[in-house]
Amino acid sequence: MLTDRQQDTYDFIVHYFDEHDRAPLLSEVAHGIGLSSQGSVHNYIQALVNEGLIERVVGKSRGLRLVQRHNESEKISVILPLLGRVAAGRLIEAVHDESEIDLGDMFSGSGRFVLKVNGDSMIDKAIMSGDYVVLQEQRTANHGDIVLALVDFHDATLKTLLINDNGTVTLQPANADYEPVTLPSERVMIQGVVVGQLRTYS
Repeated sequence: MLTDRQQDTYDFIVHYFDEHDRAPLLSEVAHGIGLSSQGSVHNYIQALVNEGLIERVVGKSRGLRLVQRHNESEKISVILPLLGRVAAGRLIEAVHDESEIDLGDMFSGSGRFVLKVNGDSMIDKAIMSGDYVVLQEQRTANHGDIVLALVDFHDATLKTLLINDNGTVTLQPANADYEPVTLPSERVMIQGVVVGQLRTYS
């Protein structure tokens, strides 16, 4: 537990970092907390080091570092765009709703994006309503891929893509309550292929 003076010292250092984006000199800390002795400040700082709140950086005149912020700065954070919701039931108009979701480094990669599933037509593929699916943006897909398909430039859906020999494609649900939809291939535009999935539990 910190003494009042140690807490004052720590609070000043944090505030100084916020204001100047660098560490204060000992003289600045002393002035900031109303002391004339830098020796006392040195003792307070050593106590903060012992508590694991700050670190000394050897060879620098402003050789202090906030431990928590240093650790946070070393974390790799990957932000993917959350573009909206996609139908996994009957075809409905795609809803565009831009925000962001942080997935760490689990699904990083160029051209990746996230959609939240709305519907139960893919439950036999273990894709449930409310799940987040990570997709690789691309305009082609292989037979059997789970894809985000745009039908007639209007209706977006998540289905398994089956490529037929007669110039048609089938959007195959994974739920016996839904019928597959077979269309001429020119009516179906692939928007992306599922490469990952996330689920949260409350």
